[in-house]
Amino acid sequence: MTKRALALMLALSMSVGIVLSGCTDSGSTSSAGGDTASGGGGSSGATDVGSFDDIEFPDELPKEIIMSDGLDYSYDDLTERYSIEIISTNYGTAALEAKDDVVNQWLSDKFNMDITLTAPTGEDYQTVLSTRFAANDYPDIIQLPSREYGFTLSDQGLLVDAKNIYPYLPLSNNYTTKNMIKWSTNSSNNEIPFITKYNIQDGVWGFVVRQDWLEALDMEYPTTKDEVLEFAKAVTFNDPDGNGKDDTYFMTGGGEGKGYGMLGGFETMFGNPAAHVEDGELSHPYFNGTRKAFLSFVKELNDAKVLAPDWFTKGWEQAWGDASNDMISVCWFPAGTFEAQVVTKNGEDENIENFKKWAYYQNAPIEGGKFGANGNPGYMWAFTKEKFEGQDGKLKRVAHMIDTMTMGGENYFQTIQNSIPEVYEAAGMDVNADGKVWGYTDDNKSFYISDVGDKMLSKEQSDAQAPNGIWQMWGLCTSYQIDYEDPDADEFVKARIKSGNAGRTVINSYDRWSNDGLLVTLSGEAAEASVSNADWVLAQEYAFITGTRSLDDWDAYMQEWLSKGGKEIIQQSAEQLGVEVPDYAK
Repeated sequence: MTKRALALMLALSMSVGIVLSGCTDSGSTSSAGGDTASGGGGSSGATDVGSFDDIEFPDELPKEIIMSDGLDYSYDDLTERYSIEIISTNYGTAALEAKDDVVNQWLSDKFNMDITLTAPTGEDYQTVLSTRFAANDYPDIIQLPSREYGFTLSDQGLLVDAKNIYPYLPLSNNYTTKNMIKWSTNSSNNEIPFITKYNIQDGVWGFVVRQDWLEALDMEYPTTKDEVLEFAKAVTFNDPDGNGKDDTYFMTGGGEGKGYGMLGGFETMFGNPAAHVEDGELSHPYFNGTRKAFLSFVKELNDAKVLAPDWFTKGWEQAWGDASNDMISVCWFPAGTFEAQVVTKNGEDENIENFKKWAYYQNAPIEGGKFGANGNPGYMWAFTKEKFEGQDGKLKRVAHMIDTMTMGGENYFQTIQNSIPEVYEAAGMDVNADGKVWGYTDDNKSFYISDVGDKMLSKEQSDAQAPNGIWQMWGLCTSYQIDYEDPDADEFVKARIKSGNAGRTVINSYDRWSNDGLLVTLSGEAAEASVSNADWVLAQEYAFITGTRSLDDWDAYMQEWLSKGGKEIIQQSAEQLGVEVPDYAK
C-alpha cells in the first residue's frame, strides 16, 4: 500500500467502513454475437455482446477477486488505431507526457492507441472542465468531480449513456452492484452518464481487541451487548495488565468533539444506519430505534466510567496514544495500518508479542449487529458523446482497456501504484526486477504487491515516475490487498505482516448491511437542513450520552428535528426510495 493510501485511511478515520459481501460468478455477464453497438443513447445498450438489460449485476461486492480468465473480448479486433484524451485529477503533480509515462506507453502499445492523460489540480479541476466544455473542447474520458456534475452534463446531452458501455465490461460488472447502477441513473432521462470504479476505502476498518487481556481475565470475545458491557467493566476495574494500577479502560473516542471516533465502529451494530425500505415502508434510523439504541449503548459505557478520560474531545492521534500506551482494550482501525502504528509506537522494541496482544474477530460484538455497508461507487468516469458517437470501434477499444485494468484483469498490476518491472522494461528502462513481488494469492481471494530487498527503481527513476500513480484510480482496491509474506524476512517482520494479513482476512469476511445509503442523496432544502443541523444534532446526542438530557425525551427531540428540516429529509428519502411519506413527516 502506498504512503498516500495509508495517509488517506488515517485522514478518513471518522468514516464508517463500507465493503465486501456476497459472491458472483467469475464468468462473463454477457455473450458475443449480434449487431454492432451504438455509441449514443438507447435503453438497452450495446447489442453485439448482449444487452445492458441482460447483465445480472450483483447485489453486493464479491468477497474474493473475480479473475478475467476466459472472458471474451473478441468484440474488439485491435486493428484500427485511435487517439483519446483522459482527464483526471492528480496527486499534486501534473501528469507525465506520454513519451515519459511508462504506463501510458504500455497501454498505448497494447491497445493500439495514442493516449493523452491530462491531470489538473483538484482545486482547479471543475473550472478546467467547465472551461473546456464551454469552448467545445471535449476530452474523450472524464473523471467526474461529482455525480451531480455528471447528471448536468447528461441533461445537456453531452455524455454517452453507460448502458452502451457496461456490456463491454464483463469483468468490471462483477464489481458494480445493483445499488451502484441505481445511484448512477439520472432520473430526469433514465440515462447512466458514467461508469463507476469502486472506492479504495471500501471496507478496511474493523475491531481489534486486546487478546492478552481477554486471556488474563479468562473471558471470551463478546458477541452480545451484555457481554460487551461485562468485558468493558472487567478491563477497566480488574487490572487486566497486572500492574496494580487503575489505568486501563474499555475504549476511547478520537472524534475531536465532532464525532465518535473509534466508538463509531458501533454505529452499525444496532440496525441498518441508513434510511431504507422495510415491508414496503420507509424505515429511518431516527424513528425505528436504531440511533437511539446506539446512543443508549454509549451512554451505558459513559455512565459505567469505562471510557478513557476526555474520550469525546480527543483527536485521533490522542486516541491512538491511548491504545499505544496500553490504556484501552478495543480499537476501531484498518488492519495493516494498525500493525504499522504498533511498530511506530514501540520503535526499536522488536518484540513479536506486541502483535500477539491484539486480534481481530469475525463476529459482530453486539447480537444482531452487522458491519458497515460496502459498495461505494468510488470514481466516476464518463465518455463524452462528441468523441464517441458513431465511433463504435473506439468505444469498444476504450472499454476493453478499462476492463483489463480492473482487479483480476490482465493489466491490473501494470497500472496500479508504481506498476511492475515488465512495464518499465518494455519502455527500455533498467530496473531491479527482483525488487518487487506482486500477484494473486493461490485462492485468488487477495493480491499482494510489495517492495522487498532493493527497490525496483532508483530514487531518481521512482521520483520521475511518481505521477503515473494517477492510473491506479481505474482499479486499485486496498480492501483485498495483503502484504507479501517474505519467507526470508526476519521473525519480527513476519509477525507484523502475518498479523496485518490475518486482520484483513477477518475484515473481508464481515457480515455487512446492504448499501441502502446509496439510494438516498439529499438535495435542496433537505441537504441544507442536514448540513446546517449537524452541530445541533451532535450536541443533542452528546447531551443524551452524558445525561444532561434524558433519553425519555427522544420523541420530543424527534419533533424538534422534524421542525428543523427533518420533515424535508424524510419526505425526500421516501420519494427517492419510492415509498409513501410516513405520517409523522407529512
